[in-house]
Amino acid sequence: MARRRIILVGDHLQLPHLLDPEIESDLGKRLNLEKSQKAAMSQSLFERLLIQLRKMESIDNLPRVITLDTQYRMHPVLGEFISKNFYEKEEVPLKSGRLAENFAHTLPGYEEKVCAWLNVPFDDGPEEPKAGSKQRKVEAQRLAKELQNLMNAAPELSFGVITFYSSQRNLLMSELLPYEITERYEGKIRIRPALANDENGKERLCIGTVDAFQGKEFDVVLLSIVRSNRASLKSKTTEEQWNSRYGFLRLPNRMNVAMSRQCRLLIAVGDIEMASCDDARSAVPALYEFMNLCRGQYGTIR
Repeated sequence: MARRRIILVGDHLQLPHLLDPEIESDLGKRLNLEKSQKAAMSQSLFERLLIQLRKMESIDNLPRVITLDTQYRMHPVLGEFISKNFYEKEEVPLKSGRLAENFAHTLPGYEEKVCAWLNVPFDDGPEEPKAGSKQRKVEAQRLAKELQNLMNAAPELSFGVITFYSSQRNLLMSELLPYEITERYEGKIRIRPALANDENGKERLCIGTVDAFQGKEFDVVLLSIVRSNRASLKSKTTEEQWNSRYGFLRLPNRMNVAMSRQCRLLIAVGDIEMASCDDARSAVPALYEFMNLCRGQYGTIR
């Protein structure tokens, strides 16, 4: 409908459009698509046009793409972490537009910290399911108790609980029932309305998969890692083996969204060995770097 100009606004390094796997598979079979054509279906229109416009820029030197390079959401240390791990390889470095003191908090156990890892070792619970949506009960129990403590300590703050698996989300909702953070309603489990939003109607608590969090922000985010296994890998590990061991943790777009929703504090909950073993540096680099950040002056491991 535009007569002179169209302006697209978005972020191709976060979640793209979602294509139902069954539809994608059916299209591939019906149209006999090649591998490259199938891969194109997973690329968003925004990203495709971005690449095309940059190619045009290189030919005629007419600027068509502008990158917004200042983030205002989170503590500068966390902003720098997101910049280095998700943006600097493809875009310009991101700088922070707000000072560190704007993100101060007094949460017990996390004073003056912006990142943390609550370790739930492999030996604490049974290995993750071999098939289907992953879940880890012992991790959900640890996270539920920690969430209650934090919400009681800081009723003025907002909280997001993110996981990569719908089965773990459902388990978390169930584990929060004894703490009266969730409740049964019309055959389902929901967040208690009094806790879901503050007095101004702003969302105070959200529990869900990564897909539900794009565009949202919370003072504190607890990230349920879920994956915990001791897969026996060969010296020359293949991408397929890494995918089997780490699953969604290997998808940069999803990790970007999951690790950039917080303002003041990001807490990973799960088996820290999955982020510190020999495979982690190559298989899940962002998680590996976050684990190291937690070991520094701005973080804590508990």
